[in-house]
Formats: sequence, C-alpha cells, structure tokens
Amino acid sequence: MSDSHSLVIEAIAGGIHASGMTLLQVGKIREAAFQFRKALLVAPRLCDSAVALGHCLHLLGEYADALEAYDQALQAAPDRAVVWNNRGNTLLELRRYDEAAESYSRALELAPALHDARVALATCYQALGLVEEAKAACDTVLVADPGHAEAHWNRALLLLLTGEYREGWREYDWRWRKRGFTSPRRDFPQPSWQGEPITGRTILIHAEQGFGDTLQFCRYVPQVAARGARIIFECHPPLVPLMEHLAEEVNVVATGEPLPPFDLQAPLLSLPMVFDTTVETIPGHVPYVAPPVGRLPYWNSQIVDDERLNVGLCWAGKSYPDPGRSCPVELLAPLAGIEGVSWCSLQVGWEKPLPLPMNDCTSHVRDFGDTAALIAQLDLVITVDTAVAHLAGALGKPTWVMLPYAPDWRWMLGREDSLWYPTMRLFRQSGLGSWEDVVRRVGDALDNEVARTR
Repeated sequence: MSDSHSLVIEAIAGGIHASGMTLLQVGKIREAAFQFRKALLVAPRLCDSAVALGHCLHLLGEYADALEAYDQALQAAPDRAVVWNNRGNTLLELRRYDEAAESYSRALELAPALHDARVALATCYQALGLVEEAKAACDTVLVADPGHAEAHWNRALLLLLTGEYREGWREYDWRWRKRGFTSPRRDFPQPSWQGEPITGRTILIHAEQGFGDTLQFCRYVPQVAARGARIIFECHPPLVPLMEHLAEEVNVVATGEPLPPFDLQAPLLSLPMVFDTTVETIPGHVPYVAPPVGRLPYWNSQIVDDERLNVGLCWAGKSYPDPGRSCPVELLAPLAGIEGVSWCSLQVGWEKPLPLPMNDCTSHVRDFGDTAALIAQLDLVITVDTAVAHLAGALGKPTWVMLPYAPDWRWMLGREDSLWYPTMRLFRQSGLGSWEDVVRRVGDALDNEVARTR
C-alpha cells in the first residue's frame, strides 16, 4: 500500500472517529459505538477508536465486547496506560479480579501517577481477600495526593472491615467528596452537630444511602433523644411506618416532604463518629424497631401454623454496589430436601421459577412496616446481605446471613456472629463465589435446628 493511499485511509477513519466522538459527547452512546466500529473496519489498528469503542460498550454494560475492543487496542498500542486501565475497569465489572489486578498493575507500571487505577487495584485486592495489600495501595495514593477522596473512601471501608473504627469513621466522612456517591450532600445553613450539649434544641437527622444503612444506624436516634433533643428524622418513605416509634420526641418525615424548623443537623451515618463508637461500644441491644401493631393480625393469618419451622428466605439484593452478594436462586435447591420446614419468601418482586416450594405473599407488602410484620411471624430468617438482614436483625429475630467471600465492612472478617446484631449468625463463602458451600452449611445447620426445636 502506497503512502498516499495510507494517508487517505487514515483521513477517512479519522473523520469517522471524530463523528463518533461528537455523538459520545452528547450522550448518544450506541450511535457513537457504531461509528467507532466503522472506523475500525477502515483502519483496524486505529487505537483511539478501539479505546473509544471499549468505553462505549462498557457504558452500555456489554462488558465482554468491551474487553475485546480493549484487547484490539493493545495489539496496536501495548504501552498505552489508559488502555490497560480501562481494560481493568471492565474486568472489574466482570468480577475477574485477578485479571483486573494484573491490568491495573500494568497501567501503573506505565503511568505511576494514575491514582484512580491504584484505588481500583485496592478494590481488586479487597475482593480477593488481600486486605493489607488493599490498604497499602490506598496509602500509596494518599502519600502522593492527600486529597484523593476515592482513596480515603476505600481506606475507610478497609479500616471498618478490620475493626479500626475510630480512624475508620473519620475517613468515612470523605464519602461526601467521592465522585458519584450514592447520596447527595445536603447543604443546610444549620450547623452540623458534633456532639456538643443539645438539651432543648431541635436536630434534623437525615438518612442516607440505602434502606439497610438506615435500618442499621437508626439505633442511634434514641441515643440522641436521650441527650434531651427534639428530633426530626428524615428517612426513605417505605421506612416511615417502622421509624415512627423509635423514641419519644421523634418527628419522622419522609424524604422529599417539607421539613419543620430545626437548629442543628447530622447525616445518620455520621452518628457513630459523634458517639465515638468502637468495636467494644457498639450499641448492640435489640430489638430497637418493632412492626406496626395494627398490621400483625393480617400477616399472622398468612402463615400456616402446622408445627413446622417457619423460615423466611431472601436470596438477592441490588446489583449495585455489590453484584456478588446475591445467591443464584437455583443453588438453593438442596434446601428443598429439609423436612420440617415451611418456607416463606421475603424476596419482593421475584417472578422467576423457584427451586423449592415456598409461600409467597410478598405482593401484599407495601412498605417495611409490612415486611417487619411478616418477619415477626417467622421462626428464622435466612438471607443474603440486603435490607432484609438488617431489618430481621433490628427486630431481634434469629437471622442467618449468607455472605460473599469479600464481605461488606459491617460484617468484619472471620466472625460467625455480628457485633451489631446479637441474634445473627454469619455463613461466609470459603472462596470467591462459593455459594454451593454456603448453602450446604446452611442446610446442615437448619437440619440441626429442626431437630432441636422438635
């Protein structure tokens, strides 16, 4: 091929690539991907188009195709750090943590100042159970860039995971500076409460993050009330019926509703730091929530009393932030062979086939008040790490939680119990993704429980 012909080809491909970039900048992701594919048909070694195509496919959730695009980019430019970094991001989404770690490491060899890649590498290490290596990666970033919010956030989760609560809560405050944090920062003119005397004053405590976070940390609301404060507690609407009787002097308001006047304010998950919570001082008394009394008769009528053990089951949580916490429902099939158990679904909105007979009345669940009233009828709850686990624990119900190999920080490491919920028992994966082993151990324990109750 002549030089002039090559220049023509490059010009055509470059024009198509530019068109794709214009579409990408205005959010037309699929259309942009189409243009980048066209550019690569004209010039297969056009690295920029391969990288851009991989980026588009990643945004579309088409991770296997994104990985193929990045590998094509590496054939043309094996020494570009951005390709290795982006490839690591896609492998991370695919939960191929070993490979993702290798890709990030290669990116950092080429560009040591690529701090986001090192933070992502820490995420891989944590997923692989390499907690100290994950901490070291975050520390390396913070030496070079002390204001790197994502490194502080990852470090906070690692400190809390290992029970280093005082420093962990301080680091946890960096969540408000983290890109894309799940809850928006609330900019109130009223000052943030730091633990000073509060008798006779009104404080707004505002929930943040998910249902489970609110269910776990609403235990601090009565502690604030005990200091003589009047409390406005703003929380997710489905939690309002459950929160209305947390303590006296508490006015519960659904998020989005007008707020009454108040003097001070505090995000809910900042209260452990305000109260200087350590592993030794976790307020672990349960129950600290109760189902609405008026709903109990209906839910009592939904449970058959035939002397079998009534066990609630929940096997899936939201895919974000941890898709690995859900147990594939088909793997629960061995539980069907356990005699003396009546299964009750706690999995709201599930429409796919189930591998064991189950009473499912979740279509009548309106909010967490109903879920709490249903759980109150059960002898035992078996669940993955989701809001149901926190609700059952807060109700003081015997609860078995099936955990992934790399657990969320609140379950700590190596324990079979929970310091936050004294009626809880933890069943941890012995290896990455080993749900079959967890289900087997749960089944054995359930056999023993049935024998004991008989």
